[in-house]
Amino acid sequence: MSLSISEWTIANDIECSHLTASNSSFPRHTHDEYVISANLTGTEEIWLHGKTALVRGGDITIYNPSTVQSSLFGDEKVEFLSVHIPQALLRQVSVDHNLRSDHHAPVLAEGVLSNPALFSALCHYKRTLNDEDQEQNLLWLLGALLEEPAKEQEQSLRPITLALDFMRDHLTRKIHLDTLAQISGLSKFHFVRLFRQHIGMPPLQYHMQLRLLEARNQLRKNNNALDVAIRLGFYDQSHFINTFRKMMGITPHLYSLSLNASHSHAAIR
Repeated sequence: MSLSISEWTIANDIECSHLTASNSSFPRHTHDEYVISANLTGTEEIWLHGKTALVRGGDITIYNPSTVQSSLFGDEKVEFLSVHIPQALLRQVSVDHNLRSDHHAPVLAEGVLSNPALFSALCHYKRTLNDEDQEQNLLWLLGALLEEPAKEQEQSLRPITLALDFMRDHLTRKIHLDTLAQISGLSKFHFVRLFRQHIGMPPLQYHMQLRLLEARNQLRKNNNALDVAIRLGFYDQSHFINTFRKMMGITPHLYSLSLNASHSHAAIR
């Protein structure tokens, strides 16, 4: 099993990483940003919206915020670049440049795409992170991304919306299935069935993902990993470390070190 991150930087609030993987996987998970990846070499198998698909060299994958997906890597080494783009940034760019008339975050066509222009823009952005033309290269990347046809965002069913709102408001502790079912107005059986159907994973597992994403956000603000764990109700430190690493591919401590190295480099410039 091999999964390594050779480079990890943050600039303009965009997280950019260069990864290699083989005989490993990312289990079903979600993100609170847009995640765009360029497959440089090898073949990745993804799960998205109940279906599997292959991602080959030269392909792009796009995931909207809150989308649940998973990845599987076989014996062949897979190398790819990934960027995590905050919703607020893409929303602001789309409004500023008259690509949208409302103030909702764009909903992009997601999954496996063949888009040479976007592939080139992503690779160029990664290569030129330290250039003086960084802003120009960022706008090129975002422009190429926004050229992907958007789709109308599906209206969530009200019981699921109520449960999701409650989850996001309660990230500092575990919550119980009985509570979520009561809030949704459904029986536990029907709630779990409906939630999995529309979200792609069980509700308690999804809530754990949201807590880990909040942990990552707090680590980005230079908070101590131990303090973050306690603040978010992870009193078993080994459990926090293992679940964070399983989702992010890196331990909280190493993630913090990567962020500090990135910030130090930016300060030198």
